[in-house]
Amino acid sequence: MEEEVAREEVEIDKDLQRKIEKTVKKILKKSNLYKMTEIKAREQASVELDLDLSQDPYKVIVREVVENFIEEAIKVVGNKIAKLPTKKESRVSI
Repeated sequence: MEEEVAREEVEIDKDLQRKIEKTVKKILKKSNLYKMTEIKAREQASVELDLDLSQDPYKVIVREVVENFIEEAIKVVGNKIAKLPTKKESRVSI
């Protein structure tokens, strides 16, 4: 309930939201996704934007960007795997 109230109290300018999204995506594209976490991405974006993104609703924006980025990355990897040639069974005649 408190989180909903916090989201309602703070209105985010659309330009600021796009700037946050763009910054987080840029960070994720440059990062090792095995080591990157949502918290690390948020902290790095906070430094780059000179804005505390650990507060609602900024935190929600970052979370959505991270989740969408990961979903897209999974789709891309899945498509690449699907395009790999399958191993043909060797046919041995007896």
